[in-house]
Amino acid sequence: MKSIKKNKRKVMQLVRNTQTECWENTLYLQEKDRKRLAEELHDNIISRLNLIRLNSAYRDINELNVDLKKSMQLIRELSHNLTPPDLGEIELSDLIADYLEQVNENMRIAYHHRIKKDIHINSSVKLNILRIVQELVTNILKHARATHIDLSLRISAKYLVLAVEDNGCGFVAGNKYGGIGLKNIYSRAQQIKAAYKLKTQPEKGTKFIICVIIK
Repeated sequence: MKSIKKNKRKVMQLVRNTQTECWENTLYLQEKDRKRLAEELHDNIISRLNLIRLNSAYRDINELNVDLKKSMQLIRELSHNLTPPDLGEIELSDLIADYLEQVNENMRIAYHHRIKKDIHINSSVKLNILRIVQELVTNILKHARATHIDLSLRISAKYLVLAVEDNGCGFVAGNKYGGIGLKNIYSRAQQIKAAYKLKTQPEKGTKFIICVIIK
């Protein structure tokens, strides 16, 4: 009887430990989903709406309505499904080029890409690199007072390297430039285990470089 009681206490303790662990895991996953939702809203939806605002003086009402409908559709899709779209069949260079076409009316952009053929980039890397480009360009349009952006994408058999440089006002690194935008960039870089570096000086522009090892 003593042995049975002892084993029963062990089982009950194990159950309590398991319940606690499950609860902690549930909270962790919920917080992770909230963080991802916040990043998607900020990086994708707000980026698009900001472009609509910037282009309002250059486009007619019909074009603006189309852009607004696209943004509304994205919000609806995001509210129903937090899973990112399947990007397996779309080239990363094409995704970036499609986005930059929306920006060219407001900014002179030079886009260079050199890509080795038959290199597979998984959807997670594509999505996060695209969101990083969107965030960087949005920050340049809003804060840099730049007239030119130089963006280069190189993909070899081993590495993916993205560089985004502007000729804007720059800033003192580490001084007031730690908002949600830059934090999201760093968070996305960490998700794909990328190395990154930000180079900037006042009145000398800003350059962001990110490198991903291709597996």
